[in-house]
Amino acid sequence: MKQTTSHDVTVLGCGLMGSALARALAGGGHKVAVWNRTHRKAHIMVGDAITPIRAIEDAVAAAPLVLACFATYDAALAALEPVSELTGTTVVNVGSGAPAEVASFEAWARERGARYLDGSILGYPEQIGTEEAAILYSGSEKAWVEHGESLTLLTPVSVWVSHDVKIASVLNAGLVGMFLIPAVSAYVEASTYMLGQGVDQALLDALTPAAFKSIQNETARVATAIASGDFATDQATIATYAQGLDGAIDIMKESGLNPRVFSAAIENLNAAVDAGLGDLGFAAQTKIIAAR
Repeated sequence: MKQTTSHDVTVLGCGLMGSALARALAGGGHKVAVWNRTHRKAHIMVGDAITPIRAIEDAVAAAPLVLACFATYDAALAALEPVSELTGTTVVNVGSGAPAEVASFEAWARERGARYLDGSILGYPEQIGTEEAAILYSGSEKAWVEHGESLTLLTPVSVWVSHDVKIASVLNAGLVGMFLIPAVSAYVEASTYMLGQGVDQALLDALTPAAFKSIQNETARVATAIASGDFATDQATIATYAQGLDGAIDIMKESGLNPRVFSAAIENLNAAVDAGLGDLGFAAQTKIIAAR
């Protein structure tokens, strides 16, 4: 059976995020073992509560909780390949991966006797240890009950979201990849237009929170409508939005801009109108997105 007595947590991968995780755990009073494929990166983290370990088998055997922090799931599995025995260990993978990769990683861990949690980090390395970051976990509830207190040292906003191991990954892909990134990209386009037309930045900064509040209200209505399947509305319809934006692209292009995100949004609205959804609420666009 795997011995897990010398440290509280092992962190595999000492890049910017892995280093931040290790320091947060050490700062919370845990003894932390660290491993990196290039040992020098692990060695420079040595401290009273952080111990670099050269062999990954020894690093994994050093603690009951192992956090894998690599760029991809394939990289994590490649690093862990020499480890065949994980009985008594909880493995937490906080890299980025597709839901199918998550399920595959969980199966790999279980075959070796480990419990598994998949973690999705919403934040940057400098935000680890603060409320500005959030980490979502899915998978073994027993593992969460046993190690949740330790994982909460990484950020107070640490949440176990589901028995279904894929859910943290799905939320990360949806909220960050599919929503946040396009939303910020749209703001880049909009700011480029407004500032280029002479709007003062201080005025833009003052008015932007009102737009964020509108987004918050609208997203809540959208999620409710999609979940219920009820797209009737007594507010602005898809056709209203499409008509209101008619010609808006030309205005931006006349300013020398090429607003790709804005163009895609208008394309979706027009496609929904063409599909006969024009009299419904904004969320009815889901019907053309989900159509095969």
